[in-house]
Amino acid sequence: MHGIPAHGARGTADVARVRIGLIGAGNVARLHARAYNAHPRADLHAVCDVNEERVRERQRAWGAKKAYTDYRELLADPAIDAVEVITPHHLHATMGVEALAAGKHVSMQKPMATTTAECDALIAAAAARPDRYFRTFENFQYYPPIVRAKELLHAGEIGEPLSIRMKVITGTRPGWEIPFERWSWRFDPEKGGGGRIMLDYGSHVFALALYFMGDVEKVFSWISYRTIQHGWVIDSPAVVIWKFAGAEKYGSFEVVSSDEMLIRSNYVPEDEWFELTGSRGFIWVNRCTSNLLDSPPVVMYRDGVTTSFSDLETDWGVSFDAGCGEFVDGIADGWQPRLTAEDGKKIVRMCRAIELSAKEKREVRLDNRVP
Repeated sequence: MHGIPAHGARGTADVARVRIGLIGAGNVARLHARAYNAHPRADLHAVCDVNEERVRERQRAWGAKKAYTDYRELLADPAIDAVEVITPHHLHATMGVEALAAGKHVSMQKPMATTTAECDALIAAAAARPDRYFRTFENFQYYPPIVRAKELLHAGEIGEPLSIRMKVITGTRPGWEIPFERWSWRFDPEKGGGGRIMLDYGSHVFALALYFMGDVEKVFSWISYRTIQHGWVIDSPAVVIWKFAGAEKYGSFEVVSSDEMLIRSNYVPEDEWFELTGSRGFIWVNRCTSNLLDSPPVVMYRDGVTTSFSDLETDWGVSFDAGCGEFVDGIADGWQPRLTAEDGKKIVRMCRAIELSAKEKREVRLDNRVP
């Protein structure tokens, strides 16, 4: 990867300030804005949203210098170095390709796109601009308990990694109601890409499977489809199993949706916990998005001894601070932030292979053609 240009200069690093434009000003954009405003090397220069009232309110609240209702006008702004795309999934490929062509660094909210063909278009666009960085933004990999678990695993604390088990529950919390405008597009197959759980939410979890234990070779899944409020269809409950590439190592994912399950949360009432098995012990990550379990955030069992790690920040929101910070620092100092366009495609391909497996009731290899 080449050094990062600053306003047209080639091979420049150590940029004093990286000027950011946010495309999309919905709920999760608040966490991105907070992170960029707190970063000493970032300048939240502009925000864009099709809702003019909302974008003006966000501009004032976040201190952005400019507000746009057309993302193409934002891309034409020569003062902007990089963009964060936080829009409905069906817009990702088009916006990402145009942003790279406009000379912007691009951080793409997960999932990278809705199909592997769209991912290929983004990969090609990124390759055509080697002086610009493209990354898929996946905040879970920056969550402190997950970071600690990865450090322990990488250091060999539980020996050779053998398997991973991933559990997800969606429920409710006091005062929680799914806002129609915020959620309706996620259940629209044309806008959300289908698969509220497997593509939208599952992107978080399956990205972590790759983060912890590497590429996946094949998957098998069972998915139930249920109609909920507003006639929306949710792909839950579901169970997924997979084999990692090049080894007899396996993973599993289970999701259950329960409207009666009370989940203590400052965010969406969903939570995740993970179990990593090694040849000498286990690592458990006991929370992520919320605070469902009264347990230390990370626990390790090794050689007959149990160790708890309670000295960790467990606010899910800080993962956005670290993730946005990495994007800024990578641009400023000239190195590729996680995850590359190719990495983003692996996640989408796994999501789509899981859906295909359930539909056709068969094992699906990820090296086969996946939509």
